Amino acid sequence: MKAKALPEVYDIFDPQEPLTGEKLREYYVNRESPVKRLSGILKTTKKPLKYLFVGSRGNGKSTELNKLSELVKEELFIVPFSIKDRLNLFDVEYADILLVIGAEIYDKVSEQIELSKELDEYLNSWSETVVERVDEKQKGIGLGAGFTAIVNLSGKIKTQVTTREITRDIIKPRMSDLIDAINKIIVDAEEKLGKQLLIIIDDLDKVNLEKAEELFYMHGAELTQPICKVIYTIPQPLLFSNKIRQIVLQYFDGHEVLGNIKVHDKNSNLNSESCEVMKDVALRRMSEDLITEEALVTAIEFSGGILTEFMRIIKDAANIANTEGRERIENEDVEHAITEIRNDYIRILSKEDLEILKGVSKTKEKTDGESFQDLLFSLAILEYSNGEIWYDIHPTIKRVIE
Repeated sequence: MKAKALPEVYDIFDPQEPLTGEKLREYYVNRESPVKRLSGILKTTKKPLKYLFVGSRGNGKSTELNKLSELVKEELFIVPFSIKDRLNLFDVEYADILLVIGAEIYDKVSEQIELSKELDEYLNSWSETVVERVDEKQKGIGLGAGFTAIVNLSGKIKTQVTTREITRDIIKPRMSDLIDAINKIIVDAEEKLGKQLLIIIDDLDKVNLEKAEELFYMHGAELTQPICKVIYTIPQPLLFSNKIRQIVLQYFDGHEVLGNIKVHDKNSNLNSESCEVMKDVALRRMSEDLITEEALVTAIEFSGGILTEFMRIIKDAANIANTEGRERIENEDVEHAITEIRNDYIRILSKEDLEILKGVSKTKEKTDGESFQDLLFSLAILEYSNGEIWYDIHPTIKRVIE
């Protein structure tokens, strides 16, 4: 459904909503993406591949992973979930992730098949021990019986701090048992479904860099123990870590990078092909007469090729235009929305940050150190690739450093 009026633009251009289902089919725009290649690998090999999926925050990874699911759904049984929906992104540990992986697999598989009696007995026995110990420390938690109790437990650890801490204390010494239970479910499920499982774990790229490095450097071995295909998202700046390179080589079969859409080239000239992609993104969602050509070009230019930034600019500009009583978005509305983004950066950038940004803007190269990685994580610095990698600063803050 296309927006026919400005209030509808505000609802349809939701930067926090990845495309799924009917919206994926209606709004999706083909772009330079590794998912077609990755889908081919996943469909043709029987190996339980482990991949990392990397890209800037907000550049469309979730939508591309949903597209990947569409491409492989006939060959693979897909278990997708978002970490931010299931766990607390500010307090997440490897044990939490594996517990949720087990719960999600069990839940999704049980909707399609009946697990073997022997497996049910094994899972019930293992679950009973865990649930008894949780109940000892947190009376009246009411988890139920069998492995369903573990599913219920995994649903509580996001919001209940005490439950989260108790569960970790109990699960970590029994980690090998949890992994064994997960793998028994995988084996039984794949046999009965006649398909291999693919677990897609989204939104781990939203945890802070220190936590992400801890998860994958310290516990890469555990996170790759499930004997099925698994894809994890990770924060883009982790690729700058030598430690993570070691982990990728040791535990993962590879990583795929979803690049930012290059609306500018290295010399700051607009890239017409990429601009057409961004224009298509907008006009699949809204009638063309709701925005002037100048306003649309400005929104594309100042998005930096980051889809969530583009959505935010259009959404906010539509609200501004509607408030002013206009029937379409004018360039001044887009400029107003861009100013708000610029002000958000002004509030958080330090003098040291500004000096780094000046250097990147001039050289198009990275600098060493955590400050550069933090600026990349915040989208103040953006990465692009034309075969070789280069960098630029977010277009909205160029005026700040001039």
